[in-house]
Amino acid sequence: MTNKQKKIVVVSNRVPYKIVRIKESIKYKKSVGGLVTALDPILSKKGGLWAGWNGLVGKQKYAEQTVEMEGGYSVKFLGLSRQDVKDFYHGFSNRTIWPLFHGFIFQSFFDLNYWDSYKNINQYFADKILEEVKGDEVLWIQDYHLMLVPSLLRKALPGSKILFFLHIPFPSFEIFRVLPWNKMILEGLMGADVLGFQTKGDARNFLYNCSRALGMPVDYDTGRLDRGDRPVHVKNFPISIDFKKFDSLAKAISTNNRVRLFKREHKNQKFIISVERLDYTKGIKERLLSIKRFFEKYPEYKKRVIFVQVSVPSRTKITEYRHFKREIDQLVGNINGQFADELWTPINYIYKTIPQEILISYYKASDVCLVTPLRDGMNLIAKEYVSCNPDGDGMLVLSRFAGSADEMQKNSIMVNPYDFEGVADGIKAALEMSRNEKRKNMAALRKIVQENDVFNWANQFLNYSIER
Repeated sequence: MTNKQKKIVVVSNRVPYKIVRIKESIKYKKSVGGLVTALDPILSKKGGLWAGWNGLVGKQKYAEQTVEMEGGYSVKFLGLSRQDVKDFYHGFSNRTIWPLFHGFIFQSFFDLNYWDSYKNINQYFADKILEEVKGDEVLWIQDYHLMLVPSLLRKALPGSKILFFLHIPFPSFEIFRVLPWNKMILEGLMGADVLGFQTKGDARNFLYNCSRALGMPVDYDTGRLDRGDRPVHVKNFPISIDFKKFDSLAKAISTNNRVRLFKREHKNQKFIISVERLDYTKGIKERLLSIKRFFEKYPEYKKRVIFVQVSVPSRTKITEYRHFKREIDQLVGNINGQFADELWTPINYIYKTIPQEILISYYKASDVCLVTPLRDGMNLIAKEYVSCNPDGDGMLVLSRFAGSADEMQKNSIMVNPYDFEGVADGIKAALEMSRNEKRKNMAALRKIVQENDVFNWANQFLNYSIER
């Protein structure tokens, strides 16, 4: 069997199916997301396995099942106990790695119990994968929850093709070395033959960490690490979305009807939209303060502009996130209280998950999309917005600290999210840009996303890996 014919085994924290119990029967509902969109057709075509947590807490009777799905590949459901979820998922993954890798050192917790749980769960995932494979598959591990799995699989399958992709940023040496177990994370990742990152900066950070922390020979030009026994290839592969899907939905009659109704109800007002999980890395607090500054500096826009902030609930069981939500709720209330006039309020704050068809209507109806994370691996909202703008009348205001800035900066208004004055000026520039200039920029952005969609990302990564 050639490399191109090999089955693919995808390993991620969560599997692409949810277990749904209907009376006495069990059903499997496919999840919606970029990774599922990209890899589902590849696995269906080549055959293979997708393994990960079943999403349930402590319900072991649904765990460790391998189910053949209609799509042509199998799904292996793994179970986590309540303590596992507390220490591995909420703990090391999201209270240690997530903040640290985004540069928030003082939000990070370095707890030995968290680390022990992380090691144990990574070993558990590796053991369960080894029960399912013969050694001639392509093994593709996903994201920061499973950074020890590549080396654990390598020990058992020294000749296998092992790949890894990190969906979040990789930190600089000065930040990463704060982690007490930094060398073990690096060694875990180097079990892979190919390591994929979102940006060139992330890939370079990883190489520099290996050079400084482990003393390994590094070729920055080719992205090659020399382990002695074998090379490790490091490269950036910016992830994307299903452009055709978003573009098609944006052009649907139902979408256009909702947009017309939306605009009819808000005559002579412009809309600026922001969408993200309620997470401190997304710059929501800083954005709200920038909006406050916008109305202070440009009072002529009162009653003419509405900011629509969609915040999707996230990690609600983690203390820092609960505190952050209260802070955002209070800030929105203060700003609306300060600037509201008659029936107009400057910020329409939505704290819930919005159905995709409604969200696409919001994108299309908005004159500006404000994407200002403090740090982001990629940020697919920016790509979703331009994909939903076939008429070209919108404008993207983008943080220079988003991974998508590498691709989209030439045709966006770039801002520093910590600079409230600069973001306020960027919002004004977006609102006042000529229609011709907006359409020119939007056409260029849409071309970038269309030519580098999520299928291109998956195929590029796999083809690059097969050649090495």
